Amino acid sequence: METSQIIIIAVVILVVLALIVFWPFGKSPTKSSNTYVPAQTNVSGPSAPASVSFYAVNVQYVYSGPPNKNGVSCNYNSYTYVDGQSATLNGTQPFNLQYAISSSQCPMTIVSANVSTPGFQMNSVVPDLPFTLPPNSNAQFQFNMRAPATDFYGPLTISIHYN
Repeated sequence: METSQIIIIAVVILVVLALIVFWPFGKSPTKSSNTYVPAQTNVSGPSAPASVSFYAVNVQYVYSGPPNKNGVSCNYNSYTYVDGQSATLNGTQPFNLQYAISSSQCPMTIVSANVSTPGFQMNSVVPDLPFTLPPNSNAQFQFNMRAPATDFYGPLTISIHYN
């Protein structure tokens, strides 16, 4: 074999060895079909809290007692009073509503109070219920509530059950 043929064979062998050794490093990575990609959260920053606005409070007084007590006409009945209170709150924000309640010639017991507007919560009532008012008396009640976590615009409805 001539020297030139040996040099050509040596060069070909080196090129083949170089390709075998360096070829895998020159490839671009490929995506696998089972690659885990975590979910993206807060892509556009934190979301704004819900906007809650009520423009009136429907106060439903629900009477379930007798028309007379000890021969005295009580003049109690069920009715709805629309209170003009309004508020704009953030979602889940606590807030309070206050109402003065009066009894007639008969004693009155406030048995319970609840909110029927979806999403709103009544957390507590001060003073605790049931609460009895003597005849011809007044009491101030505070309803401790929480706004819904979703957007809301409309009237708020609470019910006061008494007998």
